[in-house]
Amino acid sequence: MAAPRTSQTHPLQIAEVRAAPEMGRIGITFCPGKHDLAAASGAWARDLAADLDAIAAWGARLVLTLVEPAELVALRVPDLGAGVRQRGMDWRHLPVADYSVPTEGFEADWAQHGPEIRALLRGGADVVLHCRGGLGRAGMTAARLLAELGMEPGEAIRLVRKARPGAIETPAQLALVRRTVALDDRVLDTAALHRVGARLGSTPGGVFQDAAGQRYYVKQVETAALARNERIAARLYRLAGAPVLTYVATRDPCEVATVFVPLDKRHIAQFSEAERRQAQGWLGVHAWLANWDAAGFGGDNQGVVAGVVTTLDLGGALEFRAQGDPKGRAFGDSVSEIDRLRHDPDNPQAAALFGDMTPEAVRAAIAVVTRLPEDAIRRAVAGAGGRSELADRLVARQADMARQAG
Repeated sequence: MAAPRTSQTHPLQIAEVRAAPEMGRIGITFCPGKHDLAAASGAWARDLAADLDAIAAWGARLVLTLVEPAELVALRVPDLGAGVRQRGMDWRHLPVADYSVPTEGFEADWAQHGPEIRALLRGGADVVLHCRGGLGRAGMTAARLLAELGMEPGEAIRLVRKARPGAIETPAQLALVRRTVALDDRVLDTAALHRVGARLGSTPGGVFQDAAGQRYYVKQVETAALARNERIAARLYRLAGAPVLTYVATRDPCEVATVFVPLDKRHIAQFSEAERRQAQGWLGVHAWLANWDAAGFGGDNQGVVAGVVTTLDLGGALEFRAQGDPKGRAFGDSVSEIDRLRHDPDNPQAAALFGDMTPEAVRAAIAVVTRLPEDAIRRAVAGAGGRSELADRLVARQADMARQAG
């Protein structure tokens, strides 16, 4: 039997990737200091102190441990976190089961720690991720971070696998990366911005500009629940692939901010036939999320941004009406909106936009929703601060849409 490999015979190797040249490195490696005499790749008997010294010398600001607590014990590194901190690095422990994908509990923790990690990387700091073997969980999370930082998911997978051959081991891990959307972690303080434009629409708000000249449209809503509801809706629209504006976090919990962009067209009456068909492709998403205001009272909730039909305001989706009143029982487990958005005489703009869809087009629009994985829906809701009951309702509504499609 070959002698176990050690930190001296096989010094710690850290594969690295970046989301952009100006951002920090994401390092990918196996568990520092691990003792694993039965490893498939051969026995290990490493030295924790030596490996952590190597990570510190590499320049890591933070180490993210993805192995489970029992694995730390089995690998004889129960004090790994303390060793990381003794070397002046931050440590975060967000366990994922081996060969698996994150649970709802992980996603709740990621909603807290993900922005912190992305902020470090955006600021140029370096972060090391590790699991047991440095392939599945670490590779998946590295690619996820790249995608959340703005890289196209397929490119993120390619880049991670180039740096760390064999990374991202299972179809479920690949699927998680492929459905990851870019996230914007900026936090706006409107008190520090200059107001440069009046409100657009019925909700109080205005156009604000920062010192760099970037403009934002900021709405002031009555409650934090209303603001959170719209941010959850935005995340779900993006999950389904439906174009929406870029939402930005605000210091005031009762504000909703989006990056201000010029519109090629600002009313559905201006749409070409091709643009109308493009808008109709998202009927299923509007119906699923109960966005009764999908077209807008005056037809102005759909616009064209850089050639792409985009939903401009999501305040009428999910649990609240566009004016802020709760929908109550009207937002239930069944999805009447598939028909209502096409034929309701009290919603003439939506009927004008969606009313001439063929049965085949309706089924295709429904399929956009029914193919979404349940765990992705739950992650999206939890990641935006939503309740598990809301996720349950959305899963039930998805199932109802599948039944309606036959």
